[in-house]
Amino acid sequence: MRCRAGFVTKKRGSAPGRGGALPAAAVFILMATGGVRPGALQAQTTDTERAAARPILEEIEALQARLAPGERAARLAEAPDADRDRLLADVEAQWTGELQAVSDWIGRHPEVGFEEFRAADTLTALLETRGFQVRRPVADLATAFVGTWTSPAGADGPTLGLILEYDALRDTGGPFHGDQHNAQGPVALAAAFALQDFMEREGVPGRIQAFGTPAEEMGPPSKLAMLEAGVFEGADILVRSHGGRGTRRNRAGFGTCCLNIDMRKFVFHGRPSHQRSSWFGRNALEAAVHFYSMVDGLRSSWRPEASIQGVIPEGGVAPNVVPERAVVDYYIRYPDEVYLAHITEMMEDAARSVSDATRTRVEIENYGTYRDGITLGTLEELWFAYAKRLGAPELNPEPDRPAGYEETGFVSRALPGVGVSVHSTTASNHTHEALADALSEVGHRAFLLDAQIMAAVLYHFLTDADFRAAVKEEHATMQGLFDSYIQRLKEAYEPELALDRRGR
Repeated sequence: MRCRAGFVTKKRGSAPGRGGALPAAAVFILMATGGVRPGALQAQTTDTERAAARPILEEIEALQARLAPGERAARLAEAPDADRDRLLADVEAQWTGELQAVSDWIGRHPEVGFEEFRAADTLTALLETRGFQVRRPVADLATAFVGTWTSPAGADGPTLGLILEYDALRDTGGPFHGDQHNAQGPVALAAAFALQDFMEREGVPGRIQAFGTPAEEMGPPSKLAMLEAGVFEGADILVRSHGGRGTRRNRAGFGTCCLNIDMRKFVFHGRPSHQRSSWFGRNALEAAVHFYSMVDGLRSSWRPEASIQGVIPEGGVAPNVVPERAVVDYYIRYPDEVYLAHITEMMEDAARSVSDATRTRVEIENYGTYRDGITLGTLEELWFAYAKRLGAPELNPEPDRPAGYEETGFVSRALPGVGVSVHSTTASNHTHEALADALSEVGHRAFLLDAQIMAAVLYHFLTDADFRAAVKEEHATMQGLFDSYIQRLKEAYEPELALDRRGR
């Protein structure tokens, strides 16, 4: 693997129910007896989801009532704890001593997904300086890595996992860190190195693992590839951070930040010819345009929550040559994966129909799948309690809908974890204004708080057996409920989808 020049690092030590809705009376009874709270019904996006998920939401609410994550979180965050306070001070020393500068350096040297060589070189060099054993590449991804450190007290303790991201956005003006991924690696390292100091000092057994996960903004999803390759095996918990507007936790349940996604490329193959004798050719661009227009025409046949985003990145080279190849690239999104599959199937059928009509050939490439993940109340409430304790800005007391803790959904189904997001910008994500904030005081302060909160969550998971057991119990229970949720969605949509099958 070629090595790229990175940030110059210092040596260690230089810086510290399916069916319809229930009647109103029944809802009142549920709420009065500890069933579904009004806010819980907003955990799902669509009426179909809410109807199908109602019995599942009742079970989730009962689980939350029993585990009492909010009460537990407040107790842990507010209790006097000298070791915890020293840990948080160490995180600040790590961040201000070197890692804030690393964050800014990555922000000023953006690299798009799967090409983040300088960022990966820099982050792995920092890990090696601190005594982590680094494996790279992993999962056949050149810029993915795993750094592992084992406590001198032994590995007979929890394995704490931290996710590092470092890819920049693609843009016609060149790559840029408009989603503030420049900070996510240094933030995780600040937390990891402070925890390392604590475990060495106090003789606490266990391991720390730093997972470098490239290309969060692109498909195929690297975290899914790493999961399928067994890279995350052995980790007991995963934490990550992400910048954004506001400081807000998520509700326990099933969901994703950006809707369920099918990534599809529709590659049309035609036959070249001179444009003045175009009848000898077959125009792949015309096929692509017909298909693109047909998708627009199909939108009224889909439920309004669908989000279909497409571009035509390839459409020929010369005006006087019939295009032999054209590509339509779509992100197909819907709030649940069952109805999403229906939309995707219709789009694939449309592409084949256009291909037949234009005598071209179409190849359909499935290059990425993102699905609902699992959100845990035990971890969401704890990170938010620390956000309040540490004075995080723009606190929103109302929990948002469930969103998993990482974008693919699959990793959060497999392992318990949490994503921390302190208000770091006044701008929208994916903008140059968000990048400017990442390099300024508003971003620097938020990223420090992210690191301190992540370290606090992992500290309690490491040292508090009761809390650790509650997290594991909640995740295991939610895994079982998720399968039931998907089955109920399939049953809820069946009458509608059966009409399509009978009409074909």
